[in-house]
Amino acid sequence: MTIGRIAGCLALAVVLLGARPAAADFDEGVTALRAGQYAVAFAIWQKSADAGDAKSQYGLGYLYQFGLGVDVDNTQAKVWYEKAAAQSDPDALFALGLMYESGRAGKQDRAKAIMLYRRAAATGHSPDAEYALGRIYLRGDGVPRDEKEGLVWITKAANDGQPGAQYILGEAYEVGDVVKADKVEAYYWYTAALDGDEVVLRLSDPEFNPKQALDILTKHMSRAEVVAAKAKLKKSPPPSAPQPTAPGGTKG
Repeated sequence: MTIGRIAGCLALAVVLLGARPAAADFDEGVTALRAGQYAVAFAIWQKSADAGDAKSQYGLGYLYQFGLGVDVDNTQAKVWYEKAAAQSDPDALFALGLMYESGRAGKQDRAKAIMLYRRAAATGHSPDAEYALGRIYLRGDGVPRDEKEGLVWITKAANDGQPGAQYILGEAYEVGDVVKADKVEAYYWYTAALDGDEVVLRLSDPEFNPKQALDILTKHMSRAEVVAAKAKLKKSPPPSAPQPTAPGGTKG
């Protein structure tokens, strides 16, 4: 799992009559986390998590997984992610999926990881889970390789603003193996990746370099194709992911 951004936002209920909304507690914890006040974030989230708030439960799992204010403890991270995942929190479902895919959940279980990614994607609030599914099917990681299925998920993630997926979609249109080659579309999606979250892009794959890809692609495009690509960008600006409310982001 990457430390940059996890997409997802849910409306959270009031824990007790007259108390502040749990969402306010979670946001307060995020503010403390970003200020490096990990113990403060832990204390805030612990209270809300014990009261059943899914976002705060996810936050505690995040702190335990990355050893922020506490010792690294994947067992505790899993416990809190599972509590939040039971409430269909997309960030927790995705984080738990990554733990099972990588083996940090105790043992590697790609089938369970895929199930969790599908649940996260089904919420409509996890472009990172959509990207993870696309990556798995394109590479055949634990499943039969299925480039068409992989591209379906990559396209969903790209349209939801996931920069790694946008880069892969650009490659797909440039190469033309799974979809019909289209330099204008390749230019469009490489530009989307270039304008996306650079941290998430690099953590999706350190070899993704949209600037270099654009430079090489442009040398093989006609003037008319470049004009068409720029017109498409102007008419339909590339999608970008919503601003995150959660503490971290995609880690592949």
